[in-house]
Amino acid sequence: MTADNESILAEIDPDLREHISRRAGVTRAGFMTAGLAFGSVPVALAAFSRAAGAQTSSVTDVLNFALMLEIFENEFYKAVLGTSAVAAQNAAFATVRTAAAGVTGAVPALQIIQRHEQQHVAFLLANGATNVLGLTGSSFDFTGNRSTAGGGPFAAAGTSLPFLLAVAQAAEDTGVRAYKGQAGFLMGNSVVLEAALRIHAVEARHAAKIRRMRRAAGGAPSQVRYAGYIQGEGLMAAGVSNLLNPAAAVTATFAAVYAGEGNTTHGGVNVGRLPNIPSDIDLASAATMAFDEPLTKAQVISIVQPFFIPTVPS
Repeated sequence: MTADNESILAEIDPDLREHISRRAGVTRAGFMTAGLAFGSVPVALAAFSRAAGAQTSSVTDVLNFALMLEIFENEFYKAVLGTSAVAAQNAAFATVRTAAAGVTGAVPALQIIQRHEQQHVAFLLANGATNVLGLTGSSFDFTGNRSTAGGGPFAAAGTSLPFLLAVAQAAEDTGVRAYKGQAGFLMGNSVVLEAALRIHAVEARHAAKIRRMRRAAGGAPSQVRYAGYIQGEGLMAAGVSNLLNPAAAVTATFAAVYAGEGNTTHGGVNVGRLPNIPSDIDLASAATMAFDEPLTKAQVISIVQPFFIPTVPS
C-alpha cells in the first residue's frame, strides 16, 4: 500500500487503513487493479475481472447502473471544485466555491470525495462496466432542469453552501441506498457483490462526512439531531425547506431520497417496540436510524433523471 493510498484512507476514515493493511497480502498476490488507490476502491478484487466472462446480464446491468451513478457524482464534485472539463459547469459553482474555501477543511474534504468517485469510475470501467450513455461533463444539468441552459430548481446549489451540502448529502445517501437495492441481483457472484458492498461502505462514509461539514458550515436543519444518521423520513425534506425556501420540486426530490427510511420492522420484528427499554428513550427514532433502507432502480432513476440531460435507461 503506497503512502498516497494511506493518506487518502486516513483523511476519510482512519479505521480503513488498518483493515486494508490486513488484506495487503491479497493485493501482493496480484489482485490489484493497476493505478487505483484503495481509499475508495474495494480490496482484493482481481478475481472481479477474471469472472467477467461468467457474468450474467443482470450483473452487467448492475455494473453499468453503478457506473452511471459514479460518473454523475464525479462530475458533480468536479464542477463544485472547478476542475470540470466543461467551463460552464465550473462557472456555475464559482460563488459557492468561494464560500467553501472559508470553512476549514471543506475544500480538502470535497477533493478527497471527488477523488474517490473518480477511482470508483476507473475501477468499474476496468472491470466490465460500460458507459452506455457516453456520459461526459456536458451530460448533466446540476440545476435539475435537463437542459444545457440550466435554470432548474437546484440552481441555488451554485450560490449557497448550506444548500449545496444538503444536495451533496442527498446525492451520497441516494448512492448508498442504490447500491443496497442492487445487492440482491449480485448474490450469485460473491466477488462482484463484495465489490459493490465495499464501494457502498465508502459512499456511506461520504454521506457522514458531509453531514459533519453541514454542521461546520452552520446549515444543518435542527431536525437532524445526529450528524451521522438518517432519522426517520421526511425530516430531511422538511429541513431543506428552511434553506432558501426552495421550490416544491426540491422538497419532493429530498422526500423521494429518504422515502421509506421511517420503517421500523425488519425480519418481521418491530424494533421500534422492543421490551425492557426505558420509557424516556425515543426507541422509534433510534430504530429508523439503525437500519438503512434500499431503493429500487426505478426509484433511483426517478430521483436522478432531472440532473441527466440524456434519458436514463430503465
